[in-house]
Amino acid sequence: MKVTRQQMMLGVLALMAILRVGDYVLSTMIQGPLLELQGENRELLEDISKQEKLLADSRAAGQKIEKWQKKSLPSDTETARSLYRNWLLETVRSARLRNATVDSGSPASRRGLYRSMPFTVQARGSLNEITSALFRVEKSDQLHRIMTLRLTPVGTTGQFDLSMSVEALIIPGTKKMSLNKGECPLLASTERHDYDVIARDNIFGIGIDAKDPMKLTILSAVTYRNGQPTAWITEQIDDKVHKLPAGAEFETTAIRGRVVTVTEESVVIESGDQLLKMQIGQSFADAVVTSGS
Repeated sequence: MKVTRQQMMLGVLALMAILRVGDYVLSTMIQGPLLELQGENRELLEDISKQEKLLADSRAAGQKIEKWQKKSLPSDTETARSLYRNWLLETVRSARLRNATVDSGSPASRRGLYRSMPFTVQARGSLNEITSALFRVEKSDQLHRIMTLRLTPVGTTGQFDLSMSVEALIIPGTKKMSLNKGECPLLASTERHDYDVIARDNIFGIGIDAKDPMKLTILSAVTYRNGQPTAWITEQIDDKVHKLPAGAEFETTAIRGRVVTVTEESVVIESGDQLLKMQIGQSFADAVVTSGS
């Protein structure tokens, strides 16, 4: 049978119609849902990735909090205050600083995430002794930080008045009744002698007499005045003599304090939270140290 031109045209049109219908079916019923499914799959994968990152961050945060809790002060405020104050006072005294006092303020909430407790330290000593005290504070691996530090030279005696503020933290959920006893791994050196250069460099640029005022301040005599015993405390550095009855307050280059009792042979002095007992001829460095009330 001979195919006419009209039939050929109709066949071509029919083929084009089939192709158009097929393309429509492919794009609307197959490719469209497939692309939509691929888009949903990508969103699902992105959501899973976000959730996994959030979970990992949460785990990391939990580990950090657990680590911080080990370094935190105890959660009970009064326990934390007492333990840290005593530790700070003992740390300063172990560096041989004198007239040491430590006071604490009220804890403050930091955005409801943790509490900070402020402490202030007052003491006197040489630059080498102060360096030792700072080293011991920084070496302790607790959640604390020295906020301010002020040193005031006491003339040219080589002594400095130290005024320092420290902030220690309390992390919620901390379940312990003691301070962390670990050592901080962040120091440039864990050897104390590596910091001797601080004292050697004489950063204040003053002529320093390095004589130890504790060894050169002595109980030189006890005399009687109006029937009352009077202690003679002599500063051999500059030949100053303090004549002090019981109850009198005084300040020397070595320490400041109050005379508690005076007998014919000995004197008891209160300095900070310590009692110092000296016999005639003894220096402050040789005094017997006991705890105050």
